[in-house]
Amino acid sequence: MEIRATEPRERYDRLVRAAQRLPPVTTAVVHPCDQISIDGVIEATRLGLIAPILVGPPARIRDAAQQAESDISAFPLEGSAHSHDSAARAVELVRQGKAEALMKGSLHTEELMGAVVARETGIRTARRISHCFVMDVPVHKDP
Repeated sequence: MEIRATEPRERYDRLVRAAQRLPPVTTAVVHPCDQISIDGVIEATRLGLIAPILVGPPARIRDAAQQAESDISAFPLEGSAHSHDSAARAVELVRQGKAEALMKGSLHTEELMGAVVARETGIRTARRISHCFVMDVPVHKDP
């Protein structure tokens, strides 16, 4: 089966349109130190979904933006030393009310979630914590 880039993405597009009806969410983007992470930030910002705060080592973030050929000069940058520090600082931005959401960059999920659920410094509550990953596979047939 050949997958073509022109296949319809109806469900994905419907989800994006619904999110675009809301104001952009101030989002701490945790450790966006690779081209894919920067591309995601740029696309989500272009679509009006997020207002990003980049959290990570400034030189590594700028290098990633240069590789992505993207201008990130308009985005606030919160410096950190390494990935664990990036996660802790991003969670602190949420605790301070400076960010409303977290977006994972180029760090391991357990690093981010470890900071989220840290007993003293995390953002855990009595409610269940979850995260989501949305995929649209146009060639997948519904049962």
